[in-house]
Amino acid sequence: MSLAARAARGLARRLRGPYRALARIEARLDELEARLARAEAGRGEALAAARRGGDAAAAALELLGGEVRAVLRALVADESGNRRRLHRLRAEPGYEAAWAEEEPLVSVTIATRGRPELLAGRALPSILGQSYERLEVVVVGDHADEATERAVRGIGDARVSYANLTQRLPLSDDPRRRWLVAATMARNEAMRLARGRWVVSFDDDDAMRPDCVERLLAHARAGSLEAVYGRARVEPRDGAAYEIGVFPPECGQFTWASALYHGGLRFFERELVAADLGVPGDWYLAERMLRAGVRFGMVDAVLCDVFPSGGMV
Repeated sequence: MSLAARAARGLARRLRGPYRALARIEARLDELEARLARAEAGRGEALAAARRGGDAAAAALELLGGEVRAVLRALVADESGNRRRLHRLRAEPGYEAAWAEEEPLVSVTIATRGRPELLAGRALPSILGQSYERLEVVVVGDHADEATERAVRGIGDARVSYANLTQRLPLSDDPRRRWLVAATMARNEAMRLARGRWVVSFDDDDAMRPDCVERLLAHARAGSLEAVYGRARVEPRDGAAYEIGVFPPECGQFTWASALYHGGLRFFERELVAADLGVPGDWYLAERMLRAGVRFGMVDAVLCDVFPSGGMV
């Protein structure tokens, strides 16, 4: 057995949940070992091509990288496990309350670090000024400074709470890798603290349109949808503003800042492995929901304004 195959088998053992039967594990490992064997063969071809030089080497290496990424995705995504969790959620007694309650609580979560002025001057006012008022706003600092806490406390609205992580995880020296999974731990903690039937994952430097939550909730109710999003207007520092938003969701055409989803779906967390896969953490979350069968819908209207700033790195 190759070193890569042994590593894949060991990782699979660590990741398997209590619900996975041994026979299914063995079958999956056999499949992964076969794919890794093909990857090893491709590695030999890639090295031979590299010695020859030219475009053939680049093409072979690209094929090899794609095979390894596919194995990683299969191991960490746990798609069958997510489907089982989704089915259990739908069978729970309180599941329908998200649509049945006249005014369900909506939790807006924000991870923040180093931008107290934008948080208190743009993001929080846009949330607290929503036409839908039954909100809680859960702000979690990614080991933020005292200025951030003062900014949040200074809002003076009982619907806003604040917590701060005791440490910040150093992720990488590569700025892009850090951006891909920025504030992952703070975002997950904010979702853990949220109490709403519905949740929104927002950014500390963006702005909601005044009817954002109201329109998303109405659309979710009308179609018994579990995740709903709208279009967003992107205003880069340099260059002209543009809009994003297509259905079904696509990477680069979707943002959680203009989205709302069922609170029971919080078992889908942000994952640091997204950086290893080269995928933005927010899109990796949406992709896993889609592949599990979460019911998505879209409001064809601009519901938030996004101000790209490179993320909290």
